Amino acid sequence: MQIERTPKQEATPSGPQSGPRRRSRASKKRWLIARAGESHLEPLCVRSGAERVLPVFSFEEEAEMFLRLGGYDGGQWRARESCAGELVSVLCGPCKGARGVALDPTPGMLKDGTVGLVGVERRCFLEQLLAREGYRTALW
Repeated sequence: MQIERTPKQEATPSGPQSGPRRRSRASKKRWLIARAGESHLEPLCVRSGAERVLPVFSFEEEAEMFLRLGGYDGGQWRARESCAGELVSVLCGPCKGARGVALDPTPGMLKDGTVGLVGVERRCFLEQLLAREGYRTALW
């Protein structure tokens, strides 16, 4: 994978700013479900039919609801705040075999096969995520 910064993301001279600082859309946090492995973070990838998908949530409460309703809350699984860089690392590392990302799924969607309604293909998700962060990619 080749990633390079686009011109709009290049550093600009810092000077006084007027008004309150706003969090940009690009820096939006997401939530994963993960547990600490022996020497690394182990994100939860779930099965949707024969394929693996990585559930990604917009809010901590949604991730925690998935844990409770999916029966994962009794173990070591926890909702974990994640930035774009960590999502890229997870999808290119421990979850590189995942077919896609499920955005804010419920456990019932896995059982009834409707998780595809909230699914995004892995490559498309990575390209959009990196573009929002101001990077041009050559993933494949």
